[in-house]
Amino acid sequence: MSSLPQPGPVRGPAFQLHRLAEDPAGAGDGAISPDGSRFVAASRRAGSLNLWFYEIATKQWHQGTRGAGEDLEAQWSPDSMCLAFTSSRSGHKAIWLYRVHEARISRLTFGSHDEEYPHWSPDGSKIIFVGGDWGQRHFYLVAATGGPPVPVTDKPGRAGACAYLPNGSGLICHSYDTGASVVSILPLDGGAPRQVTNGRAWDYKPTVSSAHPVVAFSRSVEGRSVIWVQRLDEPNRGRALVMDAADDRWPNWTADGQHLFFHRLVDRGVGIWVLDRRTNAVVQVVGPNEQPRYGSISPDGTRLIYAMEETGRSTVKVRDIGGGVAEPLPLGDAAFPQWAPDGRTVAYLTRKASRLRWEIATYDLVTGTSTVWTCGVTWLKGLYGPLDWSPDSTRLVFKSETEPFEADLCVLDVRDGRITKLTKDPWWDEAPSWTPDGAGVIFMSTRGGDWTWGLYRKELGSGEIVTLARPDYIEKNNPRLLPDGTLIYSLVASGVEDLFEQLPNGSGRVLSSVGPAARYPVPSRDGSMLAFTRTHRTVEYWLARNVWGDGSPVADLADGEARRRGTRDPRPRTGPVRSPVDTRRR
Repeated sequence: MSSLPQPGPVRGPAFQLHRLAEDPAGAGDGAISPDGSRFVAASRRAGSLNLWFYEIATKQWHQGTRGAGEDLEAQWSPDSMCLAFTSSRSGHKAIWLYRVHEARISRLTFGSHDEEYPHWSPDGSKIIFVGGDWGQRHFYLVAATGGPPVPVTDKPGRAGACAYLPNGSGLICHSYDTGASVVSILPLDGGAPRQVTNGRAWDYKPTVSSAHPVVAFSRSVEGRSVIWVQRLDEPNRGRALVMDAADDRWPNWTADGQHLFFHRLVDRGVGIWVLDRRTNAVVQVVGPNEQPRYGSISPDGTRLIYAMEETGRSTVKVRDIGGGVAEPLPLGDAAFPQWAPDGRTVAYLTRKASRLRWEIATYDLVTGTSTVWTCGVTWLKGLYGPLDWSPDSTRLVFKSETEPFEADLCVLDVRDGRITKLTKDPWWDEAPSWTPDGAGVIFMSTRGGDWTWGLYRKELGSGEIVTLARPDYIEKNNPRLLPDGTLIYSLVASGVEDLFEQLPNGSGRVLSSVGPAARYPVPSRDGSMLAFTRTHRTVEYWLARNVWGDGSPVADLADGEARRRGTRDPRPRTGPVRSPVDTRRR
């Protein structure tokens, strides 16, 4: 592979992993400067989403871009003098330039469709980016001085993002045309693309070290992402850089290929509370030490069943709402427990160590027996997320992913195990719950178009889909309809997740008594009480120094003749899924 960096000796100081900074207002991207002295990231530290710089030596933030619109996905030019970034300040996403010393911005691309994910050529003369409507996207090259973009791909498709190979001979890209997220090398001399990953995991945002023929990218298997480091010339040889219970994304190298920067999305539960809607009193039931994720109230309103994170696994416990000791349930690795209205059965998601995907199961609290319903149903995938019982305790509604950034709603009948699709279209539907009368299902969906968030109700009898909360770019999710017709859901209108109450007449208000950073509202059977989870969200920025040095978990990958340590897939991570369509993974 003469066009790729050649193996070299591992030398230099020992491997070190450093958390450089954190930003609760961070948007979830970041890029380190070629010399490793600073990084740039998108942040709402001043309200609007703009580019901010962090100086590693002084540990100081300072603002770059200003103004309306969203500025994000910045990448450094090789000489560190300029940034290419994505901005919606012109009305839709386009590629812009920021000249660092002049603090001056200019627009580079002028397409009628979204253009995003820029990356510089090694000589700084060109910029690669992706543009087009979803499913009809191309990778484009444009001169850094401006001009008409030229498509690199022959046919439009579900393109993700690209970065240049260090010598400029080709691109390392991820795309979704196979139905999965696959990393490939795209030569610029017209040669055929070469697949680097096998499509068994969600692999995205690849970048190649200039020091060795090694690619780093984000890898997710039904859960959080890890930074995966892999030989380009030996696709079966790679491993995770860090195996903590974290969500690590978007790796990028310093210019010398020795240090790897990435960001970590922190999204953990810090407690479960119960709101008494009759008195407006709020009581904490589960504390932050258990890192609870999701809870539901027993039909008699006296107990709470909840999932918590423990040593990298999700376990389920039951406790009295009035206090007392929590009782663990023997469910193994389990998440999103939901009490059936009959009070006898609990539905939940489960998985075994030997399997990667989550399955739907039920547990009989009287007999102590579990039943796994979806094992062997091969067309189901990506089931992780809330599920809900019908009022008569006979059916479960849940979401199942179909294609990249598409998911349908399904119904499982626990009387006979039959699974049917409730929706079947090219949108992302999730967080379904039954209406109190069992005649319909409400859910979040992107069916409003343009990656918007909307809430809908599907009538089971007529099949009609009715809009409950109009689609827009305000994040809203996890809807629940109460017996009195009130709709409760989570809403992110000002950078903080709140619970919102929408009355039958269409008026609404934030539930101020609940407080900020609240998610997963789950009502009691009569609607008088509401369980919810408070969360802590922030973005951390990390630097793996001396990736090829002594003590590094991936150091042997630098040497093509080094001892083979074998490959192992990362243990899928649990935790809240940032949905509907996590465009940071696109």
